[in-house]
Amino acid sequence: MKNAIIILLVLISGGIGAQQWQDSLKMGKKLYQEGKYEASYKKLRKAQELAPADVDLSQDIGNAAYRNGDYELAERAFRSAAQQKELPEEQSNYWHNVGNSHMSNNNYQEAIESYKEALRKNPNNDDARYNLAEAKRRLKQQKEQEKQNQEKNEQEKQDQQKNEGQQQDNKNQKQNNEGEERNNAKNTGDKGQQKKGKNQKSQQQRKLEKLSDKKTDRMLNELLKKEMETKRKVRRTKGQSNNEVESGKKW
Repeated sequence: MKNAIIILLVLISGGIGAQQWQDSLKMGKKLYQEGKYEASYKKLRKAQELAPADVDLSQDIGNAAYRNGDYELAERAFRSAAQQKELPEEQSNYWHNVGNSHMSNNNYQEAIESYKEALRKNPNNDDARYNLAEAKRRLKQQKEQEKQNQEKNEQEKQDQQKNEGQQQDNKNQKQNNEGEERNNAKNTGDKGQQKKGKNQKSQQQRKLEKLSDKKTDRMLNELLKKEMETKRKVRRTKGQSNNEVESGKKW
Protein backbone atom coordinates (compact mmCIF):
# COMPACT_ATOMS: atom_id res chain seq x y z
CA MET A 1 0.00 0.00 0.00
CA LYS A 2 2.83 2.41 0.93
CA ASN A 3 4.70 1.68 -2.29
CA ALA A 4 1.61 2.32 -4.31
CA ILE A 5 1.20 5.73 -2.72
CA ILE A 6 4.81 6.63 -3.50
CA ILE A 7 4.41 5.58 -7.14
CA LEU A 8 1.24 7.59 -7.38
CA LEU A 9 2.94 10.68 -5.98
CA VAL A 10 5.82 10.32 -8.43
CA LEU A 11 3.42 10.02 -11.34
CA ILE A 12 1.46 13.03 -10.16
CA SER A 13 4.65 15.03 -9.66
CA GLY A 14 5.94 13.96 -13.06
CA GLY A 15 2.65 14.92 -14.63
CA ILE A 16 2.74 18.33 -12.95
CA GLY A 17 6.39 18.86 -14.01
CA ALA A 18 5.62 17.87 -17.60
CA GLN A 19 2.68 20.21 -17.64
CA GLN A 20 4.83 23.07 -16.29
CA TRP A 21 7.65 22.85 -18.84
CA GLN A 22 5.20 22.37 -21.68
CA ASP A 23 3.23 25.40 -20.54
CA SER A 24 6.44 27.43 -20.35
CA LEU A 25 7.45 26.24 -23.81
CA LYS A 26 4.06 27.12 -25.23
CA MET A 27 4.13 30.57 -23.63
CA GLY A 28 7.72 31.14 -24.82
CA LYS A 29 6.80 30.38 -28.42
CA LYS A 30 3.71 32.58 -28.18
CA LEU A 31 5.81 35.51 -26.90
CA TYR A 32 8.30 34.91 -29.70
CA GLN A 33 5.54 35.19 -32.29
CA GLU A 34 4.43 38.44 -30.66
CA GLY A 35 7.94 39.88 -30.99
CA LYS A 36 8.53 39.90 -27.22
CA TYR A 37 11.90 38.24 -27.54
CA GLU A 38 13.33 38.97 -24.09
CA ALA A 39 10.24 37.56 -22.33
CA SER A 40 10.23 34.66 -24.78
CA TYR A 41 13.85 33.88 -23.98
CA LYS A 42 13.13 33.78 -20.22
CA LYS A 43 10.15 31.45 -20.65
CA LEU A 44 12.10 29.12 -22.92
CA ARG A 45 14.99 29.00 -20.44
CA LYS A 46 12.47 28.11 -17.72
CA ALA A 47 11.01 25.41 -19.93
CA GLN A 48 14.48 23.94 -20.55
CA GLU A 49 15.15 23.80 -16.80
CA LEU A 50 11.88 21.88 -16.20
CA ALA A 51 12.04 19.68 -19.30
CA PRO A 52 13.31 16.09 -19.23
CA ALA A 53 16.99 15.49 -19.95
CA ASP A 54 16.29 14.26 -23.48
CA VAL A 55 14.48 17.46 -24.44
CA ASP A 56 16.69 20.10 -26.10
CA LEU A 57 15.26 23.59 -26.60
CA SER A 58 18.56 25.15 -27.72
CA GLN A 59 17.17 26.11 -31.11
CA ASP A 60 14.21 28.01 -29.64
CA ILE A 61 16.40 29.63 -26.97
CA GLY A 62 18.98 30.61 -29.58
CA ASN A 63 16.35 32.14 -31.86
CA ALA A 64 14.88 34.20 -29.00
CA ALA A 65 18.30 35.36 -27.81
CA TYR A 66 19.34 36.27 -31.38
CA ARG A 67 16.19 38.31 -31.92
CA ASN A 68 16.73 40.00 -28.56
CA GLY A 69 20.21 41.10 -29.64
CA ASP A 70 22.10 38.85 -27.22
CA TYR A 71 24.38 37.38 -29.88
CA GLU A 72 26.85 35.77 -27.48
CA LEU A 73 24.08 33.80 -25.78
CA ALA A 74 22.56 32.92 -29.16
CA GLU A 75 25.95 31.64 -30.36
CA ARG A 76 26.25 29.36 -27.33
CA ALA A 77 22.69 28.08 -27.76
CA PHE A 78 23.14 27.30 -31.47
CA ARG A 79 26.49 25.64 -30.80
CA SER A 80 24.86 23.45 -28.13
CA ALA A 81 22.06 22.56 -30.55
CA ALA A 82 24.59 21.60 -33.25
CA GLN A 83 26.34 19.27 -30.83
CA GLN A 84 23.04 17.62 -29.92
CA LYS A 85 22.11 16.74 -33.47
CA GLU A 86 23.27 13.63 -35.27
CA LEU A 87 22.41 14.40 -38.89
CA PRO A 88 25.13 16.38 -40.72
CA GLU A 89 22.51 18.52 -42.49
CA GLU A 90 21.02 19.60 -39.15
CA GLN A 91 24.46 20.21 -37.68
CA SER A 92 25.33 22.34 -40.73
CA ASN A 93 22.24 24.51 -40.22
CA TYR A 94 23.09 25.17 -36.59
CA TRP A 95 26.72 25.96 -37.40
CA HIS A 96 25.37 28.39 -39.98
CA ASN A 97 23.36 30.03 -37.19
CA VAL A 98 26.50 30.15 -35.02
CA GLY A 99 28.22 32.02 -37.85
CA ASN A 100 25.30 34.41 -38.14
CA SER A 101 25.56 35.19 -34.42
CA HIS A 102 29.25 36.00 -34.82
CA MET A 103 28.53 38.13 -37.89
CA SER A 104 25.92 40.18 -36.01
CA ASN A 105 28.46 40.73 -33.24
CA ASN A 106 31.13 41.88 -35.78
CA ASN A 107 33.32 38.86 -34.96
CA TYR A 108 34.11 38.13 -38.60
CA GLN A 109 37.02 35.75 -38.05
CA GLU A 110 34.89 33.55 -35.78
CA ALA A 111 32.04 33.74 -38.28
CA ILE A 112 34.36 32.51 -41.06
CA GLU A 113 35.34 29.47 -38.99
CA SER A 114 31.70 28.69 -38.18
CA TYR A 115 30.62 28.90 -41.84
CA LYS A 116 33.52 26.65 -42.81
CA GLU A 117 32.32 24.13 -40.22
CA ALA A 118 28.80 24.34 -41.66
CA LEU A 119 30.18 23.59 -45.13
CA ARG A 120 32.22 20.67 -43.79
CA LYS A 121 29.02 19.17 -42.45
CA ASN A 122 27.10 19.94 -45.63
CA PRO A 123 29.00 21.19 -48.74
CA ASN A 124 25.64 21.98 -50.35
CA ASN A 125 24.72 24.61 -47.79
CA ASP A 126 24.58 27.59 -50.18
CA ASP A 127 23.57 30.05 -47.46
CA ALA A 128 26.69 29.18 -45.47
CA ARG A 129 28.84 29.54 -48.62
CA TYR A 130 27.41 32.97 -49.43
CA ASN A 131 27.79 34.19 -45.85
CA LEU A 132 31.36 32.86 -45.76
CA ALA A 133 32.27 35.09 -48.71
CA GLU A 134 30.52 38.04 -47.04
CA ALA A 135 32.34 37.42 -43.75
CA LYS A 136 35.69 37.40 -45.59
CA ARG A 137 34.82 40.68 -47.33
CA ARG A 138 33.83 42.33 -44.05
CA LEU A 139 36.95 41.04 -42.31
CA LYS A 140 39.13 42.57 -45.02
CA GLN A 141 37.23 45.84 -44.75
CA GLN A 142 37.56 45.76 -40.97
CA LYS A 143 41.33 45.26 -41.16
CA GLU A 144 41.69 48.10 -43.67
CA GLN A 145 39.65 50.37 -41.41
CA GLU A 146 41.75 49.38 -38.41
CA LYS A 147 44.90 50.12 -40.43
CA GLN A 148 43.55 53.53 -41.43
CA ASN A 149 42.60 54.27 -37.83
CA GLN A 150 46.06 53.21 -36.68
CA GLU A 151 47.74 55.41 -39.29
CA LYS A 152 45.46 58.27 -38.31
CA ASN A 153 46.29 57.79 -34.65
CA GLU A 154 50.01 57.67 -35.46
CA GLN A 155 49.71 60.86 -37.51
CA GLU A 156 47.78 62.58 -34.73
CA LYS A 157 50.40 61.41 -32.25
CA GLN A 158 53.20 62.76 -34.45
CA ASP A 159 51.34 66.05 -34.92
CA GLN A 160 50.83 66.30 -31.18
CA GLN A 161 54.51 65.62 -30.52
CA LYS A 162 55.43 68.18 -33.17
CA ASN A 163 53.13 70.76 -31.59
CA GLU A 164 54.51 70.01 -28.15
CA GLY A 165 58.05 70.36 -29.53
CA GLN A 166 57.14 73.66 -31.17
CA GLN A 167 55.61 74.89 -27.94
CA GLN A 168 58.75 73.87 -26.07
CA ASP A 169 60.90 75.66 -28.65
CA ASN A 170 58.76 78.77 -28.30
CA LYS A 171 59.05 78.54 -24.54
CA ASN A 172 62.83 78.16 -24.77
CA GLN A 173 63.03 81.06 -27.21
CA LYS A 174 60.95 83.19 -24.89
CA GLN A 175 63.21 82.33 -21.98
CA ASN A 176 66.28 83.13 -24.09
CA ASN A 177 64.77 86.46 -25.10
CA GLU A 178 63.96 87.28 -21.51
CA GLY A 179 67.51 86.32 -20.51
CA GLU A 180 68.95 88.55 -23.22
CA GLU A 181 66.72 91.40 -22.12
CA ARG A 182 67.93 91.01 -18.54
CA ASN A 183 71.55 90.89 -19.71
CA ASN A 184 71.02 93.95 -21.88
CA ALA A 185 69.42 95.78 -18.99
CA LYS A 186 72.30 94.77 -16.76
CA ASN A 187 74.86 95.82 -19.34
CA THR A 188 73.06 99.12 -19.81
CA GLY A 189 73.09 99.63 -16.06
CA ASP A 190 76.77 98.76 -15.89
CA LYS A 191 77.55 101.18 -18.70
CA GLY A 192 75.54 103.83 -16.92
CA GLN A 193 77.46 103.21 -13.76
CA GLN A 194 80.72 103.31 -15.69
CA LYS A 195 79.69 106.51 -17.43
CA LYS A 196 78.58 108.00 -14.15
CA GLY A 197 81.88 106.99 -12.57
CA LYS A 198 83.74 108.42 -15.50
CA ASN A 199 81.79 111.67 -15.28
CA GLN A 200 82.47 111.86 -11.57
CA LYS A 201 86.14 111.24 -12.26
CA SER A 202 86.18 113.96 -14.91
CA GLN A 203 84.50 116.36 -12.54
CA GLN A 204 87.04 115.61 -9.85
CA GLN A 205 89.85 116.01 -12.36
CA ARG A 206 88.46 119.34 -13.55
CA LYS A 207 88.10 120.40 -9.93
CA LEU A 208 91.70 119.47 -9.25
CA GLU A 209 92.80 121.24 -12.37
CA LYS A 210 90.81 124.29 -11.33
CA LEU A 211 92.39 124.20 -7.91
CA SER A 212 95.79 123.85 -9.56
CA ASP A 213 95.09 126.87 -11.77
CA LYS A 214 94.14 128.96 -8.72
CA LYS A 215 97.29 127.92 -6.93
CA THR A 216 99.37 128.84 -9.95
CA ASP A 217 97.65 132.21 -10.15
CA ARG A 218 98.39 132.86 -6.49
CA MET A 219 102.01 131.97 -7.00
CA LEU A 220 102.28 134.24 -10.02
CA ASN A 221 100.63 137.04 -8.12
CA GLU A 222 103.05 136.61 -5.28
CA LEU A 223 105.98 136.62 -7.70
CA LEU A 224 104.66 139.75 -9.36
CA LYS A 225 104.23 141.40 -6.00
CA LYS A 226 107.76 140.49 -5.04
CA GLU A 227 109.09 141.74 -8.34
CA MET A 228 107.20 145.02 -8.00
CA GLU A 229 108.41 145.39 -4.46
CA THR A 230 111.98 144.81 -5.61
CA LYS A 231 111.59 147.43 -8.34
CA ARG A 232 110.25 149.97 -5.89
CA LYS A 233 113.15 149.35 -3.59
CA VAL A 234 115.56 149.78 -6.47
CA ARG A 235 113.95 153.06 -7.50
CA ARG A 236 114.09 154.40 -3.97
CA THR A 237 117.73 153.51 -3.66
CA LYS A 238 118.57 155.15 -6.97
CA GLY A 239 116.63 158.28 -6.09
CA GLN A 240 118.55 158.78 -2.91
CA SER A 241 121.88 158.45 -4.72
CA ASN A 242 120.93 161.13 -7.26
CA ASN A 243 119.91 163.57 -4.56
CA GLU A 244 123.21 163.24 -2.81
CA VAL A 245 125.18 163.94 -5.99
CA GLU A 246 123.09 166.88 -6.88
CA SER A 247 123.36 168.21 -3.37
CA GLY A 248 127.08 167.86 -3.45
CA LYS A 249 127.31 169.74 -6.70
CA LYS A 250 125.27 172.65 -5.32
CA TRP A 251 127.52 173.12 -2.38
